[in-house]
Amino acid sequence: MWRYQQMALTDVAVRQAKAGKTPRRMSDGKGLFLEIRPNGAKYWRLAYRFGTKQKLLALGVYPDVSLVKAREKREEARKKLADGIDPSEARKALKAAQSDEGSFEALAREWFAQKSPGWAESHSSKVMTRLEQDIFPWIGSKPINTITAPELLAALRFIESRGAVDTANQAKQSCSPIFRYAIATGRAERDPAADLRGALKSTRKSHYPTIIETGRIAELMRAIEGYSGSLIVRT
Repeated sequence: MWRYQQMALTDVAVRQAKAGKTPRRMSDGKGLFLEIRPNGAKYWRLAYRFGTKQKLLALGVYPDVSLVKAREKREEARKKLADGIDPSEARKALKAAQSDEGSFEALAREWFAQKSPGWAESHSSKVMTRLEQDIFPWIGSKPINTITAPELLAALRFIESRGAVDTANQAKQSCSPIFRYAIATGRAERDPAADLRGALKSTRKSHYPTIIETGRIAELMRAIEGYSGSLIVRT
């Protein structure tokens, strides 16, 4: 169980804050707080809301990150939020780019950070989960400009092998705009996902009953016109 202290912090308060038997959180306002663990470790955290989701952003460890520096990081994150950018996703994209610039994962996260602010949260979550679980483990570390259609197909075939045909097709649809983004930004020359048209199993389509005999259509129309129920039901 967390214990909270609500008031703006001072350097002295942060320095003298003692650990207890349970974790403590000392708030500085605007979502910034110092998390004090029972072992005495002190972590800066920023609580924020993006869309409808409550999230936490790690801002560093005290005393390596001072109170002043933690506040600066808070304001940087708040500026991103004001621009419709999730600071956690922006950090992941930057980290991926720095660790392996030009990799599929780096470009995917960069693309996601650009596009996801305009999406519904449910769609955004599905796209990133699909990439992290089914695509990154296969081609995430590969330079995006070297990925071939057979390599991408191998990843999608593995999804199909689980019986997840719809997911495989959706994953291909998620990959294509990432390759196009890489092409537009000069980091790839072609979209291998476009070369896989017809290579995956087709998704199952539901068929609904329909009237194809003209005589029965006329019969249906007469039944509708002769219906004496309420207008709400009739409509």
